[in-house]
Amino acid sequence: MRKTWNEGRPSGAFKPTATFYLVGAIVACFLGGWVFSGQDNNPFFEYLAYSRDMSQPWTLLTYPFTAQIEHVIWFALVCWILYQFLSDLERRLEAVGVIAFFFVMTLLGGLGYTLGAAIFGQSMFPPSLNLPTEVVVFTWCLLNPSAQIKLMFVLPVPTRVLMWLCVAGIVIENGWSNPPVGFFAALPIPLAWLYVTNRVPGLKFGAVASVGEVKAKRKNDQEFRDFMGKVKEREKDREEKERLRKLFESSLSDDDDKKD
Repeated sequence: MRKTWNEGRPSGAFKPTATFYLVGAIVACFLGGWVFSGQDNNPFFEYLAYSRDMSQPWTLLTYPFTAQIEHVIWFALVCWILYQFLSDLERRLEAVGVIAFFFVMTLLGGLGYTLGAAIFGQSMFPPSLNLPTEVVVFTWCLLNPSAQIKLMFVLPVPTRVLMWLCVAGIVIENGWSNPPVGFFAALPIPLAWLYVTNRVPGLKFGAVASVGEVKAKRKNDQEFRDFMGKVKEREKDREEKERLRKLFESSLSDDDDKKD
């Protein structure tokens, strides 16, 4: 029996999540770039957009936070897709895990693209938000192999097909005019597969503890230490009372000996 991609999602009042804040930051950077779009040197693109010559290596992590204002409709669609699928992954990975996953896949995609460009020459289009988003969708498809979604809200597509569409999207977009670069940019895909299927030694999918779990563990540890401290204090009190009792009995025995 097939299920739709949003089956089993909890309902109720909206609560901001790590995914919400991440997508919100991406949107904020897009709006910031739009405000400064009339300047010759847009600070958002100058410091966040992918650096082809790697003079700004941190852009391997920040390139998803830039998008051209003329692509506003596509940008909005990609943000919506990222939010929907990454929110679902967050329920498996928790807040810390899902943010780490997004930026690790972003970094691996950027590194793969850079390596491919160094070997085969630059491609027409640098990596963008589309790359980590397609990795996120691919990962969700691996976790839900029997599900299906409606492409463009109309055409039902099984996840086994969608995952290969994501791979093709990464290769084609990042390898436009230079196909080998696109295959290098798809480096996160096999690594995501290894991670999801628990084939990475010492790393289990979803094993990253959430902030709430860490706080709860610390609280439990502290409560246990407090309890053991009280137990030791009671033990000391008991030992002291026992010592005083023996001392008192010993003194009574001495008094009896003296009377005799």
